[in-house]
Amino acid sequence: MASIISGLNGSVYSAATSTTPNTFSAPLANSNFTSARVKSIILDDTHEYFIEFGEWSSIGTIFWEPIDQPYSGSGYDKKSYASPIFPNIKHYPLINEIIYTVQLTSTNISTNLSANKYYYFPPLNMWNSQMHNAQPGYDEDPSNDAAQTVDYNASFQGEVRQIQDNSSEIFLGKTFVENASIYPLLPYEGDIIYEGRWGNSIRLGSTVKNANKPNDWSSVGTNGDPIFILRNGQTSTFEYPWVPQLENINNDSSSIYLTSTQQLPLFPSSNIQDSFAKSTAPESVSQYSKNQIILNSGRLVFNAKSDSIILGANKSIHLTSNDTIGIDGGNQITLSAPKVYLGSSQGTEGTQIQSVVLGDRLNLLLGDIAIFLGTLSISFAGATDPSIKAISADAFTLSNQILNEVNGGNLLSKKVKTA
Repeated sequence: MASIISGLNGSVYSAATSTTPNTFSAPLANSNFTSARVKSIILDDTHEYFIEFGEWSSIGTIFWEPIDQPYSGSGYDKKSYASPIFPNIKHYPLINEIIYTVQLTSTNISTNLSANKYYYFPPLNMWNSQMHNAQPGYDEDPSNDAAQTVDYNASFQGEVRQIQDNSSEIFLGKTFVENASIYPLLPYEGDIIYEGRWGNSIRLGSTVKNANKPNDWSSVGTNGDPIFILRNGQTSTFEYPWVPQLENINNDSSSIYLTSTQQLPLFPSSNIQDSFAKSTAPESVSQYSKNQIILNSGRLVFNAKSDSIILGANKSIHLTSNDTIGIDGGNQITLSAPKVYLGSSQGTEGTQIQSVVLGDRLNLLLGDIAIFLGTLSISFAGATDPSIKAISADAFTLSNQILNEVNGGNLLSKKVKTA
């Protein structure tokens, strides 16, 4: 079994040990590119060469071995180092991934016009895997070769990496743990796809009708209608991890969809629409087929730390929840419209739906009634008829009660105001 891996290694380099610092391999014909394996990388200030190589400006610096002159074990020579070639794209390799280095101009050109150094490109696509593309290295340990044998199958173009036991037994770094449950994305013609190592991805795609592998966003529209899908955390399936999957708006952990003509089969968390009894509710999310932005996750937080959140719509704004909707204002809450329904908008106005009383005007009216009742009680106070005397007493009591409520301000809300 170990011979399989030995053959695999031999297809890239001759499996020979080296215990002395390596010399740079000869450049390829008419180029200065070198194929190399990553042995170590500076990612923070705990690396042994962090200070020596420039402190924080050394982040991303790798130490490598030429493919055809491997070291024995995990050792490396600090003289064999390279810097990232792109300043604004941080695509750093893992340990044992294969990169191309190239000799280009260094910062010493101010004193030496021919000064150069090694830079490196992002990892080579050895296994067509978004998780990692590490190549098994020569380590003089036959047990490791035997363990890795089950992870590689032969195909027409060579060895194919297919992990089924959640580990490839290749050392990838101190904290990096291979996850065989992360699936690549299935591409369509014309797609541009960016994939992270952990099921996070960006698809710059389009509507693809009549595709051999149908997707969730091409049921309507025309081929070529653009769509942008940003996803973090993919849906778990029972497929092998090397079988490409598609985004799933309902089951992926978090996603943002920017559409043009697509319908998306999103299942809303709440379908309550009672507030639209007097108007037309918005078209359902799953039926709408014009441009829209959909955010879907376990929780959404919109926080404007220095100014405002502004929600505007040409037609409707619909807030719905299976539990509660709370609105708190540190100063005031204003609801303004030709009609404002509280509690319900269903039923006939005047019976099932009734109007809110204007408290201040009612206060004035009740004050006048209280004064009238007080005057009436005084007028009938000297009556000899017991029933009239009782009415006088009741009028006096009711007048005082009303005046106490009116004058005490007990009838008017201190918070809710209406027009």
